[in-house]
Amino acid sequence: GRRLRSTAAKIFADGVMEPRTAALLEPYIDRPGDRGTPLLEPEAFDALAVALDRAGFQIHVHAIGDRAIRMSLDAIAAAGRANGFRDMRHHIAHLELVDPADIPRFKRLGVAANFQALWAYADTYITDLTLPLLGPARSRWLYPIGSVAATGAVIAGGSDWSVSSMNPLEAIQVALTRRGPDAPPGEPWIPDETVGLETMLRAYTVNGAWLGHDEKTRGSLEPGKAADLVVLDRDLFAIPPSQIARARVLLTLLDGREVFRDPSLGN
Repeated sequence: GRRLRSTAAKIFADGVMEPRTAALLEPYIDRPGDRGTPLLEPEAFDALAVALDRAGFQIHVHAIGDRAIRMSLDAIAAAGRANGFRDMRHHIAHLELVDPADIPRFKRLGVAANFQALWAYADTYITDLTLPLLGPARSRWLYPIGSVAATGAVIAGGSDWSVSSMNPLEAIQVALTRRGPDAPPGEPWIPDETVGLETMLRAYTVNGAWLGHDEKTRGSLEPGKAADLVVLDRDLFAIPPSQIARARVLLTLLDGREVFRDPSLGN
């Protein structure tokens, strides 16, 4: 149908950080020698990526740990070498811990960085469960949205719903503030990784359309493109970043058809 295409394949490269199933380059602090176990060996991962790319599938990888992210980039590079570096727009999602040596590779390989920016603040999962497992030096590279954006790589915004909120305004606010969506203004967590509002708006609009190979018909308000839009109750550029999540959607159009109207907007 017009809104559903079976053109992508999702690969789980590893687990998650808290139970130590994320695949790391260096061991967990409390478990010497334990780096987590990737769900695919490198050779199998590379072969799978080559086959999927050759068959025309867009590859979407779940990767949390820095080792899993490196393996994902290596596999996508192997697919490019085998099949020619075509415009496939493969992407890696989550990207919790990225080794700084791998940050420039997203741009070089044409891999989109699909961040769930709502997770990029020091909540209790981070402070109580993640930081003690990694230590301060490695923790500096948790959710490095700013560093990846600075390379010119494509940043896409994802929610990972239903695990977390589907509301992009909350994730946009956290990306700008690196603080919880309900937190008052204050010092950001890892301030070097904050990004600007335009970067995050693009992540949820034009870059999302590009990732879906829909940039010619969707993602921006231009003549000839689909009238997919929301009307908010405030100008996001005119308010403090800490208030972005408070914005309310007043009207939603899909292909120009009204699918939501807040009662306060009237007729």
